[in-house]
Amino acid sequence: MYFVDNHRWTSRPGVLAAALISATLTLQIGSASAQGGTGMSDMKKMAPMSDAKAAKSATATGTVTALNAADHKITFDHGPIPAINWPAMTMEFAVAPSVDLAKVKTGDKVNFTLSGSGGTYTVQSITPAP
Repeated sequence: MYFVDNHRWTSRPGVLAAALISATLTLQIGSASAQGGTGMSDMKKMAPMSDAKAAKSATATGTVTALNAADHKITFDHGPIPAINWPAMTMEFAVAPSVDLAKVKTGDKVNFTLSGSGGTYTVQSITPAP
């Protein structure tokens, strides 16, 4: 490659190498931009959130073992809940404000619906079990 130097054509290998490196980097950056780069546009290709993080709903049957009306909590001795991979256990839950705890008492067998994720679930409804 030749360059004009004081109105003469001369060869400068160092300048040529710098020009080639610059051109190569420019092409690589341009190519990455054309392909969407590594920005947020790649989020569309991500897998959905894992079950542990995605909000879920589940229904179960259990026996009311304790009520805490002041803190709006209830404890159930419930059977397995396959929808959230839980075994049978006794557990306290927060209760949604729309649920009237005055309609249940300790010892009642009930069906209940939970919603939540990652091990934190709230009781959304309680109905008498047959």
